[in-house]
Amino acid sequence: MEQTLNYGSYSAYKQTVSELTESLVQLKEYSEDIGLEHTAKSIGDTVEKVAKEHFEVAIVGEFKRGKSTLINALLGQEVLPADVLPATATLNRVTYSDTPYVMVEYKDGGTERVDINKLADYVTKLSYESEMKAETVKQATVYYDTSFCKNNVDIIDTPGLNDDEQMTNVTLSILPEIDAAVFVISANSPFSQFEKEFLEKKMLSSDMGRIIFAVNCFGTFSKEDEDRIVETVEKRIGSYVMEKAKAVMGADSKEFAVYKRKIGKPKVIGVYAKKALMAKESGDAAMLEESNFPTFERALETMLTQERGVITLQILANKIISSGSELINSIILRENSLMMETDEFMDKYTAAIEEIDDIRTKKRAEFVRINDAANNVFQGLQPILDSYWVQIEETAMKVIDAYPMSADDLKKDKLKIVYSKLTEKIKESIENKAQLICEQIQNEINIALSDEAERLQSFEDEFFASVSRIQEMFSVSSKRSRRNGGVVDQIIGVAVGTVGTGGLFIGLREAGIKGALLGGATGFAGFAATFYAAAFFGSVLGIATMGPAVLCFMAIAGLAGTFVGKFSVDKLLVQERIDKYKANFKQTVKKQFHEMKISSDFSETVRRQVFASFQGLKSKIEDETEIILLDTQKTLDNLNQLKSEKKTMSDNEKEKLQNIAEYTGALLAETYNLHKALTDSMD
Repeated sequence: MEQTLNYGSYSAYKQTVSELTESLVQLKEYSEDIGLEHTAKSIGDTVEKVAKEHFEVAIVGEFKRGKSTLINALLGQEVLPADVLPATATLNRVTYSDTPYVMVEYKDGGTERVDINKLADYVTKLSYESEMKAETVKQATVYYDTSFCKNNVDIIDTPGLNDDEQMTNVTLSILPEIDAAVFVISANSPFSQFEKEFLEKKMLSSDMGRIIFAVNCFGTFSKEDEDRIVETVEKRIGSYVMEKAKAVMGADSKEFAVYKRKIGKPKVIGVYAKKALMAKESGDAAMLEESNFPTFERALETMLTQERGVITLQILANKIISSGSELINSIILRENSLMMETDEFMDKYTAAIEEIDDIRTKKRAEFVRINDAANNVFQGLQPILDSYWVQIEETAMKVIDAYPMSADDLKKDKLKIVYSKLTEKIKESIENKAQLICEQIQNEINIALSDEAERLQSFEDEFFASVSRIQEMFSVSSKRSRRNGGVVDQIIGVAVGTVGTGGLFIGLREAGIKGALLGGATGFAGFAATFYAAAFFGSVLGIATMGPAVLCFMAIAGLAGTFVGKFSVDKLLVQERIDKYKANFKQTVKKQFHEMKISSDFSETVRRQVFASFQGLKSKIEDETEIILLDTQKTLDNLNQLKSEKKTMSDNEKEKLQNIAEYTGALLAETYNLHKALTDSMD
């Protein structure tokens, strides 16, 4: 297992995942052999979860930016129709299969398998017939034999931004769920007004680190112009990103400082997708280099493997360390116990069971503290929640006050136009305000969650100190160990030679591994401020967290969904003066906001989010501690039975345990080095 993090390619990353998984499978077999059923089950769950993992890459951008051509260039052949325009609210997915075909899912729930050559008939507007067909399609999944998708990577072709509001909302809704996004910008007209507003107002700060901006259509400019365009795009995006992060986190906050360091410069790469596709189809290596597409592909692979994939590697490494340490502890406990006199063992057995009960009592008390922390977080958010509707209303009032009107606008034939434009401006402004507030709320939750995970370090220390005390209860002198031909010396010898800590889990932690109960989380202070927050807490801690995107969606859904239809135009038409018109408009808006406030309890939505997040911490601690406690207690109970029957360990059993100990000790030392490299890469 290589300890250098050279995972810039899928093959290197997948090889490392495969090696770690094989090690876990071996540890699972060993755990089953010596009766650690809970440890074995936990290992199996982790292996199964990783086996199902796949990366999702969304291609986003305005219509007519070359998204489909870029996807085809990634696939190496023209799979998607070049003029693809997905049906309303439709996402089209490209996934791996050695047999090419398309599975069409209709809005009425029906499905149909169609020939891949007929894809254009279902997802384009190339003809009246195909356009009508596309309107009935919910999603088309393209199964194709392509090396890019062979490594468990799915490409999601999103609806064109700004082509349809519903399509735009569909694209926004999936961004928090994908592993990486490619935002396609045209070099011929970089930064349309919509793109500028989309980046400034619609993109979440937490999304930015997962996005590569591909400036497409290169090859139509000189090299100097290409470089200048990329540099300009990079500066503008960087400015938008940092200004948004400042607004969410606060310019002087430590979270913003971490964000700047983690995100750095936006990833902006100039490509000529059409030339890349032609080069791949013709096998022209020189043309492919000229397209700059290999640079883009390497950046995407690095993002998926070295940045997103490191979380998977962290999960695997943590599981090896916790499970392997439990194996060695159990082996030492078994041998030492069987060397003891029965009366001595029974005294220590009783004390060990009492220690386990005491640990569980302390854990229950810790859960009360976690609940208190969740309450404190929610109470701390109360000022923001109390002012939510006030801020929304103030935002709307400012829009109304600032809206330019003339006497001509009060004419009957113009009022409906004024009404429509003013309503749209109010809607846009309150959506942007709601999103900013939601991001600020989620940022506060993430910070509190990270702080609580850090605080739980003291409980973790106490927990493993208790586990260590149980282990020490059954320790025997080295003279007795050698006299009985035990495996303890071999275990310690392996560990000392590689880690130098004595081989026990406590020793590994003292060597630098912290936060084992929380999947290593407490080793990353301030980590929640980065773009990995949702993935990290979701994958490693198993926390159910909505994230700002979902909070925003739930808040804005009420605003956008009912805002336009509730105004009474007829009442407004009777007004003849602008000030009276605006005053009446304000009253109507305020009334609408009041109705929306009553019908949708945003405060309760946030409360559920807070407590679900902290419940995740409790669940993780409960699961991980009980694996150790249940298996320890079962081992002690089995030993108690053996002692009562006056049974001893056979030579074959000793040899088996020695082999397990030697393998596991070496694996722990090796995995510790990997764990350290992973931690360093994320700092």
